[in-house]
Amino acid sequence: MSESFGRGSTVRAAASRPTVVGIAVTDLSAAFGALVWVAAVLVAGLGPVERALTLAPLVLVPLGVGMAATPPFGGTAGYAVRAAVWLQPVGAVLFTASLARPVGEVTATALAAPWLLVTGLLGLAAVARTRARGGLALPEAAVDAGLAYVSVGAVALLLYQLDLTFWFGRTIVLLTAVHFHYAGFVLPVLVGLSGRVLSPLSGAFSSLAGVILVGPAIIAVGISFSPLVEVVAVGGFTVAVALFGGYVLARVAPARPRVQGLLLGASAVALPASMALALGYGVATFSGTDLGLDIATMVALHGSLNAFGFALLGLVGWRLAVPAGVT
Repeated sequence: MSESFGRGSTVRAAASRPTVVGIAVTDLSAAFGALVWVAAVLVAGLGPVERALTLAPLVLVPLGVGMAATPPFGGTAGYAVRAAVWLQPVGAVLFTASLARPVGEVTATALAAPWLLVTGLLGLAAVARTRARGGLALPEAAVDAGLAYVSVGAVALLLYQLDLTFWFGRTIVLLTAVHFHYAGFVLPVLVGLSGRVLSPLSGAFSSLAGVILVGPAIIAVGISFSPLVEVVAVGGFTVAVALFGGYVLARVAPARPRVQGLLLGASAVALPASMALALGYGVATFSGTDLGLDIATMVALHGSLNAFGFALLGLVGWRLAVPAGVT
């Protein structure tokens, strides 16, 4: 099996390290995580938010990290990612178990804590790569943003389990954990993977990627301190994400192998639909208008489209033929 590591080149099958019997640990972990997720849904009776949230560490994060680190990172970033890859399955299972315990219980907090170590290592890798590059050059800056943002989701989960919600409700803190695993991790990684097959990067793609990279942080600030900032940030982010979905549908998916293109296209269609719901919810919250988009509706529709339509289809699609980055 040959590998080519320039932009736009493709690495097929399990070429990533570390491996077990020739299969990437990240792939094995994602498959194992899928089984754990199904068992947790059937046995533990997880709610809609918890189902979407646990899918991320169990399945989406290992898939995303394995493709982000193709070819394997070198130096400090490489050591950090390898440690995270080996620790991730344990951290993800404990993460899931924590959500089956009562909030505020010491056991729940202890079970959630290891995920912070896993994501902290990914954040360290992102910082090391950024310093080594000497800047925020796309598309690798998008990949690194995803590796960095996911640790914010881990912190949010830990605060939720500690019952430290500050001036927010518990649901908002839990949704913040969801936000930074999906909009914070999956979306930037998918932007980075798309950028790896586009050469050269157009100004339009670079602009969309820039908005997507800063969007999750600005939205979080708006939710915390200013409804106006939240609405403006959600509006700009929603437009950028919808346009990115259209860009993938028009420029990326048609140029990929058939099955991969179909999966990426389906993911791209789910993305703007999901973000339109987010925009509607933000507008309704700010204006006090009843659009029928309460928090329960958002969880059911926006969450499902994000988790299973956009994130899962997109990551599985890219895994069929992984574009290599620049280490």
